Amino acid sequence: MNAVISAENLTKKYGDLVAVDHVTFQIPQGAITGFVGPNGAGKTTTIRMLLGLVKPSAGSANILAHSISEPETYLPYVGAMIEGPAFYPALSGRENLRVLARLGDFPYQRVDELLELVGLSDRATSKFKTYSLGMKQRLGIAAALLPSPKLLVLDEPTNGLDPNGIHEVRSLIKALAADGTSVFVSSHLLSELEMIAEHL
Repeated sequence: MNAVISAENLTKKYGDLVAVDHVTFQIPQGAITGFVGPNGAGKTTTIRMLLGLVKPSAGSANILAHSISEPETYLPYVGAMIEGPAFYPALSGRENLRVLARLGDFPYQRVDELLELVGLSDRATSKFKTYSLGMKQRLGIAAALLPSPKLLVLDEPTNGLDPNGIHEVRSLIKALAADGTSVFVSSHLLSELEMIAEHL
Protein backbone atom coordinates (compact mmCIF):
# COMPACT_ATOMS: atom_id res chain seq x y z
CA MET A 1 0.00 0.00 0.00
CA ASN A 2 1.22 3.49 -0.89
CA ALA A 3 0.74 5.38 2.37
CA VAL A 4 0.41 9.18 2.36
CA ILE A 5 0.52 9.14 6.17
CA SER A 6 2.04 6.47 8.38
CA ALA A 7 2.29 6.81 12.15
CA GLU A 8 4.19 4.49 14.47
CA ASN A 9 3.54 4.63 18.23
CA LEU A 10 2.89 8.37 18.02
CA THR A 11 2.57 9.68 21.58
CA LYS A 12 2.05 13.11 23.15
CA LYS A 13 2.26 13.80 26.88
CA TYR A 14 1.64 17.08 28.66
CA GLY A 15 3.18 16.47 32.09
CA ASP A 16 1.28 13.48 33.50
CA LEU A 17 -1.53 13.78 30.96
CA VAL A 18 -1.24 11.38 28.02
CA ALA A 19 -3.08 13.20 25.21
CA VAL A 20 -2.18 10.69 22.48
CA ASP A 21 -1.11 7.16 23.44
CA HIS A 22 0.99 5.12 20.98
CA VAL A 23 -1.13 5.69 17.88
CA THR A 24 -0.18 3.54 14.88
CA PHE A 25 -1.94 3.74 11.52
CA GLN A 26 -1.47 4.04 7.75
CA ILE A 27 -3.48 6.17 5.36
CA PRO A 28 -3.76 4.98 1.74
CA GLN A 29 -3.11 7.31 -1.17
CA GLY A 30 -6.00 8.79 -3.17
CA ALA A 31 -8.76 7.90 -0.70
CA ILE A 32 -10.95 9.61 1.89
CA THR A 33 -9.85 8.31 5.27
CA GLY A 34 -11.92 9.01 8.37
CA PHE A 35 -10.26 9.58 11.75
CA VAL A 36 -12.94 9.00 14.37
CA GLY A 37 -13.03 9.32 18.15
CA PRO A 38 -15.02 11.11 20.84
CA ASN A 39 -14.25 14.74 21.71
CA GLY A 40 -11.07 14.88 23.79
CA ALA A 41 -9.72 11.60 22.38
CA GLY A 42 -6.63 13.31 20.91
CA LYS A 43 -7.60 13.67 17.24
CA THR A 44 -6.59 17.33 16.95
CA THR A 45 -3.37 16.74 18.92
CA THR A 46 -2.50 13.88 16.53
CA ILE A 47 -3.17 16.14 13.53
CA ARG A 48 -1.06 18.91 15.08
CA MET A 49 1.84 16.45 15.45
CA LEU A 50 1.45 15.31 11.84
CA LEU A 51 1.58 18.93 10.64
CA GLY A 52 4.67 19.77 12.69
CA LEU A 53 2.79 22.16 15.00
CA VAL A 54 3.41 20.05 18.12
CA LYS A 55 6.46 17.84 18.82
CA PRO A 56 5.65 14.21 19.68
CA SER A 57 6.84 12.90 23.07
CA ALA A 58 7.58 9.51 21.46
CA GLY A 59 7.04 7.59 18.25
CA SER A 60 7.39 8.72 14.65
CA ALA A 61 5.37 9.44 11.53
CA ASN A 62 5.87 10.07 7.84
CA ILE A 63 3.81 12.24 5.53
CA LEU A 64 4.30 11.80 1.78
CA ALA A 65 7.39 9.71 2.64
CA HIS A 66 8.98 12.52 4.72
CA SER A 67 9.53 12.43 8.48
CA ILE A 68 7.37 14.77 10.56
CA SER A 69 10.61 15.89 12.21
CA GLU A 70 11.22 17.86 8.97
CA PRO A 71 7.84 19.51 8.23
CA GLU A 72 9.37 21.87 5.66
CA THR A 73 9.94 18.86 3.35
CA TYR A 74 6.23 17.95 3.02
CA LEU A 75 4.11 20.94 4.13
CA PRO A 76 4.23 22.58 0.67
CA TYR A 77 2.18 19.57 -0.58
CA VAL A 78 -0.30 19.51 2.31
CA GLY A 79 -3.44 21.60 2.76
CA ALA A 80 -5.00 21.73 6.22
CA MET A 81 -7.93 23.18 8.10
CA ILE A 82 -7.78 22.76 11.88
CA GLU A 83 -10.41 23.90 14.38
CA GLY A 84 -12.37 26.18 12.08
CA PRO A 85 -10.90 28.66 9.59
CA ALA A 86 -9.86 32.18 10.61
CA PHE A 87 -10.43 35.01 8.14
CA TYR A 88 -10.75 38.81 8.14
CA PRO A 89 -14.46 39.51 8.83
CA ALA A 90 -14.57 42.79 6.86
CA LEU A 91 -12.93 41.36 3.72
CA SER A 92 -14.80 39.42 1.07
CA GLY A 93 -14.22 35.73 0.45
CA ARG A 94 -12.19 36.59 -2.64
CA GLU A 95 -10.10 39.22 -0.81
CA ASN A 96 -9.37 36.80 2.04
CA LEU A 97 -8.12 34.15 -0.38
CA ARG A 98 -6.06 36.77 -2.25
CA VAL A 99 -4.31 37.75 1.00
CA LEU A 100 -3.43 34.08 1.57
CA ALA A 101 -2.35 33.64 -2.07
CA ARG A 102 0.00 36.63 -1.73
CA LEU A 103 1.43 35.32 1.55
CA GLY A 104 1.97 31.84 0.11
CA ASP A 105 3.09 33.08 -3.30
CA PHE A 106 0.27 31.22 -5.08
CA PRO A 107 -1.10 32.48 -8.42
CA TYR A 108 -4.12 34.80 -8.11
CA GLN A 109 -6.04 32.89 -10.82
CA ARG A 110 -6.20 30.00 -8.35
CA VAL A 111 -8.47 32.11 -6.11
CA ASP A 112 -11.38 32.26 -8.58
CA GLU A 113 -10.89 28.62 -9.59
CA LEU A 114 -11.22 27.60 -5.94
CA LEU A 115 -14.23 29.85 -5.26
CA GLU A 116 -15.90 28.09 -8.20
CA LEU A 117 -14.85 24.66 -6.92
CA VAL A 118 -16.27 25.22 -3.42
CA GLY A 119 -19.46 26.80 -4.79
CA LEU A 120 -18.83 30.36 -3.55
CA SER A 121 -18.46 32.21 -6.87
CA ASP A 122 -21.82 33.95 -6.41
CA ARG A 123 -20.77 35.21 -2.96
CA ALA A 124 -17.10 35.95 -3.75
CA THR A 125 -17.54 39.70 -3.16
CA SER A 126 -19.64 39.35 0.03
CA LYS A 127 -17.91 40.12 3.32
CA PHE A 128 -16.79 37.03 5.25
CA LYS A 129 -18.85 38.13 8.29
CA THR A 130 -22.05 37.72 6.23
CA TYR A 131 -21.25 34.07 5.40
CA SER A 132 -23.20 31.18 6.91
CA LEU A 133 -21.23 28.57 8.89
CA GLY A 134 -21.28 26.21 5.89
CA MET A 135 -19.92 28.94 3.60
CA LYS A 136 -17.18 29.74 6.12
CA GLN A 137 -16.15 26.07 6.21
CA ARG A 138 -16.13 25.89 2.40
CA LEU A 139 -13.95 29.02 2.24
CA GLY A 140 -11.64 27.35 4.78
CA ILE A 141 -11.37 24.32 2.51
CA ALA A 142 -10.68 26.63 -0.47
CA ALA A 143 -7.83 28.21 1.54
CA ALA A 144 -6.44 24.76 2.34
CA LEU A 145 -6.49 23.96 -1.39
CA LEU A 146 -4.46 27.03 -2.45
CA PRO A 147 -1.18 25.06 -2.65
CA SER A 148 -2.81 22.37 -4.89
CA PRO A 149 -2.06 19.81 -2.16
CA LYS A 150 -1.54 16.09 -2.65
CA LEU A 151 -2.95 15.60 0.86
CA LEU A 152 -5.83 17.51 2.46
CA VAL A 153 -6.23 17.33 6.25
CA LEU A 154 -9.59 18.48 7.66
CA ASP A 155 -10.28 18.57 11.39
CA GLU A 156 -14.04 18.32 12.13
CA PRO A 157 -15.04 20.14 8.89
CA THR A 158 -18.80 19.66 9.51
CA ASN A 159 -18.77 20.75 13.16
CA GLY A 160 -21.70 23.03 13.96
CA LEU A 161 -23.16 22.88 10.45
CA ASP A 162 -26.84 22.45 9.65
CA PRO A 163 -27.86 19.48 7.43
CA ASN A 164 -27.55 21.60 4.28
CA GLY A 165 -24.03 22.77 5.24
CA ILE A 166 -23.01 19.20 6.06
CA HIS A 167 -24.26 18.05 2.65
CA GLU A 168 -22.28 20.85 0.90
CA VAL A 169 -19.03 19.99 2.67
CA ARG A 170 -19.56 16.25 2.18
CA SER A 171 -20.11 16.71 -1.59
CA LEU A 172 -17.02 18.90 -1.83
CA ILE A 173 -14.81 16.33 -0.05
CA LYS A 174 -16.06 13.56 -2.37
CA ALA A 175 -15.37 15.70 -5.45
CA LEU A 176 -11.81 16.45 -4.29
CA ALA A 177 -11.09 12.76 -3.68
CA ALA A 178 -12.52 11.90 -7.10
CA ASP A 179 -9.91 14.30 -8.54
CA GLY A 180 -7.11 12.33 -6.88
CA THR A 181 -6.52 14.31 -3.67
CA SER A 182 -5.92 12.15 -0.59
CA VAL A 183 -8.23 13.38 2.19
CA PHE A 184 -7.75 12.76 5.92
CA VAL A 185 -10.84 13.93 7.79
CA SER A 186 -11.50 13.77 11.52
CA SER A 187 -14.87 13.71 13.27
CA HIS A 188 -16.44 12.60 16.53
CA LEU A 189 -19.45 11.41 14.50
CA LEU A 190 -18.96 7.92 13.11
CA SER A 191 -22.24 8.19 11.17
CA GLU A 192 -20.91 11.29 9.38
CA LEU A 193 -17.64 9.61 8.36
CA GLU A 194 -19.45 6.48 7.21
CA MET A 195 -21.18 8.64 4.58
CA ILE A 196 -17.92 9.73 2.94
CA ALA A 197 -14.93 7.70 4.07
CA GLU A 198 -13.51 4.68 2.26
CA HIS A 199 -11.24 3.90 5.22
CA LEU A 200 -11.64 4.50 8.95
